[in-house]
Amino acid sequence: MAGRYRGPMRAIGMASGLGLALGLSALLGALLGHYLDQRWGTGPWLTLAGTLGGTAVGFREVIVVLRRLGERGDGSTE
Repeated sequence: MAGRYRGPMRAIGMASGLGLALGLSALLGALLGHYLDQRWGTGPWLTLAGTLGGTAVGFREVIVVLRRLGERGDGSTE
């Protein structure tokens, strides 16, 4: 039964998670940066750096998933 959804449903599932991955990585980076700013008193700089770093990590994940989808069109690695 699991093999029944290997094609387009898997690709839709992988693509729908892209926004979540990008948003969560940026949010987690911002929260970590904010925590470090509060702890070390560095102003907004670590929050900004954490947000940018998290966004970069999120975009990397988007690129990886899009490449995987482009290889076979269904997200499988086989």
